[in-house]
Amino acid sequence: MAKNRNLVFFLGLLASFTLASFPVNVSGEPPLLFTFGDSSYDVGNTKFFSSEFDPATTWPYGDSIDNPTGRWSDGYIVPDFVGRLIGQREPIPPVLDPKADLSRGASFAIAGAVVLGSQSATVSMNFGQQISKFIELHKRWTDKERAEAIYMVNIGADDYLNFAKAHPNANTVEQITQVAYVLQRISRELMSIYRAGGARKFAVQNLGPLGCLPIARQEFKTGEKCMEMVNFMAKTHNERLSGVLFSMTVPLLYRGFRYSLFDFNGEILRRINEPSLHGYTDTTTSCCGTGSRNAYGCGYSNVHAKLCSYQKSFLFFDGRHTTEKTDEEIANLFYSGDKHVVSPVNIKDLVGKSVTDLLAQEI
Repeated sequence: MAKNRNLVFFLGLLASFTLASFPVNVSGEPPLLFTFGDSSYDVGNTKFFSSEFDPATTWPYGDSIDNPTGRWSDGYIVPDFVGRLIGQREPIPPVLDPKADLSRGASFAIAGAVVLGSQSATVSMNFGQQISKFIELHKRWTDKERAEAIYMVNIGADDYLNFAKAHPNANTVEQITQVAYVLQRISRELMSIYRAGGARKFAVQNLGPLGCLPIARQEFKTGEKCMEMVNFMAKTHNERLSGVLFSMTVPLLYRGFRYSLFDFNGEILRRINEPSLHGYTDTTTSCCGTGSRNAYGCGYSNVHAKLCSYQKSFLFFDGRHTTEKTDEEIANLFYSGDKHVVSPVNIKDLVGKSVTDLLAQEI
């Protein structure tokens, strides 16, 4: 029944567009979609990765679509809406689902994923392991399909949140050093999927103001303020991330590398600072959870979590994830926004850019 509801939802959205409105690659078909990252992009991999309890598979997650799918949201998330916008008829599946149809792409993102360090075999897959998994499977898709596909990336939040918990008194030099290590590893993994996996078109979401997450305000007891250390690291990360991506457009080194970089940080701050302008009544407290910011325990049966009466009035659904309403707005901007929010091109233009100048042996 839930699968039918998903199909009806996406077919309904598709009906609001003409076929001509979808961007298509040179083959005339919607491009494949692959996603990498943490819980913000996880469409259900966590429940297949571990036998441990996954709260995202229980109510009230999925409340807005009457189906807890393993997404850390009350409904669909950014990649789901982007997939619809580029012409996908259904959401891409979690790659770890043994029954998944990978013909349209797959999600490799998983809750708890980090960039740095080895990941516990029972907890998550880090960014490098996600890339390695794609490279392991890459022959399932043709060279052309992989070159024309869109690769969405959202990673790094857990690295900085974990660092702040472990090193609450870290000085500025130590914080900047952590950022440098994270970006160095991201760059290395992007090079891997470019060279060994044939990826060419990247849609990268920068990090939000992590210190303003309800869970950060609650755990670090910041009151009405945000946790400045984490915000500083996220801001520094974002400033340098643009340089990392731009450096990979050098033709002699990375022929055909193209990207869209979305300013998620700016969009979240705009909503926090001007909630009524964006239709919110609360941008600092979670819709679901418990504690001073309602930021802990959503989905756990042994926690007396509260649930708001109207998710669309909240920026955050749980302590660190935005609501479906927010994710749909973000996806629309990522897809067709102007250069103030996504640069050097948006996803719509990224899809339309040809990679026919690439030689097959380079892919």
